Amino acid sequence: MDSRFALVVQGGGQKGVFAAGVLDYFKKQQFDPFSLYLGTSAGALNVAAYVAGQQGLGLDFILNYSTHNRFFDFNKFLRKEQPMDLDWAFQFVETGEFPLDIQKGKERLGRNRQALACITHVEEMKDYYYPIFADNWFDVLRATCAIPMLYFHDIEFDGATWVDGGVTASIPVREAYRRGANEIVVITTDAILEQDKEDKFDLSIERFKQELDTGLDPLIHKYGLHGHRDTLVDFRNQFVDKLSQWQESRKKDLFDRIPPEWLPDTEKLAQMITEQKDKLNFSKPSSQKMDMLVNHYASHESVKEFMRAPPEGVTIHEIAPKKTLQTKGLLSSKDDIMADYESGQLAGFEFLNKLQERDTSTLLSE
Repeated sequence: MDSRFALVVQGGGQKGVFAAGVLDYFKKQQFDPFSLYLGTSAGALNVAAYVAGQQGLGLDFILNYSTHNRFFDFNKFLRKEQPMDLDWAFQFVETGEFPLDIQKGKERLGRNRQALACITHVEEMKDYYYPIFADNWFDVLRATCAIPMLYFHDIEFDGATWVDGGVTASIPVREAYRRGANEIVVITTDAILEQDKEDKFDLSIERFKQELDTGLDPLIHKYGLHGHRDTLVDFRNQFVDKLSQWQESRKKDLFDRIPPEWLPDTEKLAQMITEQKDKLNFSKPSSQKMDMLVNHYASHESVKEFMRAPPEGVTIHEIAPKKTLQTKGLLSSKDDIMADYESGQLAGFEFLNKLQERDTSTLLSE
């Protein structure tokens, strides 16, 4: 069977700088065997820069724009105003000092290759895939990055409202398979194939509650959220209840324990609740945004199942950090961003070396 290579790039906000480093190294080595490119959120922007041949564009956006107070203002969290200004940031992707070259991207793709961004249909709660280098690229890239809890504006086109692709497919590896790929290179922010399953799954829902309680008071003190403790606890309980309902509906022993990386930490919950506690009616556990949050973590577990046991004839190549990234989704320092970018370049170098060793071994065996 002829190999059809696909590249799949996870999002993760500023953690996406790791993938930017990997892909910049690939481009430097002129490594591009792919006929299909898929990205979610920051992963879609990294895909766009890679396809257009623009080394450094992904790094530039994360280092110089995502760290700007205009892009994400934590104080607006506390005032319940929109804290994320995607519109401002993507102006620079279009017309800044280092703009995305849409025309070059189209030319490099030609007729036989596709570069797609994953976005989520709000009403259907389903992932869709739109061309990155189409005429509506601006809206597509905004949509794939529009985190529901951080960006309030509706992004509407094709008769629907769209949000962050990570709600339904943080790592769109299944879509690569559905589109015929049998050699899939997946760049992730945290190792999936090599992680210790026993350790990673040793976190029950009850322990999750306890860990949140332990970290709650220091967080309240840090951000001056003394009047919001009851709200945070209520949200925590409803989120866990929603997870428990979802677990029960799956009827699988695999989900008796929830992996820790699959659950938001206390700080993320505090940020979300502070920002929208009055706008979201958390007395209703079926609220749309609560469903989005649970769906995000549920879909990630499904991706891990697929990657660890892919269909026959499909090979998954994961490129992941060897240690926990220094960056966070937001509010990372520039030093941490540069460190993770360099880690990505090293990971790209090591991957190409392993690939060359594998190909050499195959030739010798023939």
